[in-house]
Amino acid sequence: MSERMIGVIIVVFACVLFASTGVVARMAIDGGLDPAEVAAVRTYGGALLLLPFVVRAWRSFDRSMAGPVVVYALIGVFASQGLYFEAISRMDVALALVISYIAPLPVALYRRLRLGERLPIWAYGAMVFAVGGLALAVLGGSSVGELTPLGLVLAFLCMATFAVMLIFGPKQPARVGPSARAGAPLLLAGVAWFVVVPVWTVPWGELGSTVSLSGAVDVAVPLWATIAWVVVVGSAIAFAIILAGTARVGSGTASMLGMTEPIVGSLLAWLLLGQALTAPQALGIVVTVAAVGVVEHARARRIVGPEVPDPLAALADPQRR
Repeated sequence: MSERMIGVIIVVFACVLFASTGVVARMAIDGGLDPAEVAAVRTYGGALLLLPFVVRAWRSFDRSMAGPVVVYALIGVFASQGLYFEAISRMDVALALVISYIAPLPVALYRRLRLGERLPIWAYGAMVFAVGGLALAVLGGSSVGELTPLGLVLAFLCMATFAVMLIFGPKQPARVGPSARAGAPLLLAGVAWFVVVPVWTVPWGELGSTVSLSGAVDVAVPLWATIAWVVVVGSAIAFAIILAGTARVGSGTASMLGMTEPIVGSLLAWLLLGQALTAPQALGIVVTVAAVGVVEHARARRIVGPEVPDPLAALADPQRR
């Protein structure tokens, strides 16, 4: 097996882990935790896991890095995760995921208007298909599934924070190691969450209770196991795996492979949570993901020079969760 094929397998596996995070987080929310508590605990855990790397690289940071890192921390980590978990508590995980994943569209428009980056005409046509697919995914439901106006607003706000994260990602300090580059915004976001959800207010005593899966799999799991999965497996381990895969295939290919996450997330939400989609909704998600993938492919062809991988997008992004 070639090195590139191994990299593809690794990245896809990481995408499965990231896709599981929102589903397992919804299990924790259904088990009695507040969405903000889940987001805070995940940030605390990720920050602690990456703290040694930040400490080791501390001398590499300087004042010029403060602006991009702070913006990334407050919008791309703190706001993004909080909005995502609030959204999935009010709507199907699959719909929240696909809404978040249209973020490359406003990014492409921003780069066109602000930087003059031109894409092929067929890429702009793909944007139209993406919006149409999203409308079908949102409006194609019947009595099946959850969908609230507030959930939709939160999901679109989450998408906006993801777009900001994609814009500011390349502005992160490249000379700092990837783990430290990811850890610094997480630590700042952890401070923000400490103000909103102090550590001592998290109901740690309730983590021994169980939550029952309501999907095709009929089993009860401890609430603490869902939190452990979100922090360790869906964040730290998935982050390490996607770095290894990206090193083999390149960040452009890894980004394209990441478009599988809404599809995997939809399947996991049905399997574990019983969140079944109607046929039009499923078709809309597939069309949207494919169309956004076309736009990302067109943007990747416009990149001149070496790409700087943005590992934080893998760790903090609500879809790569």
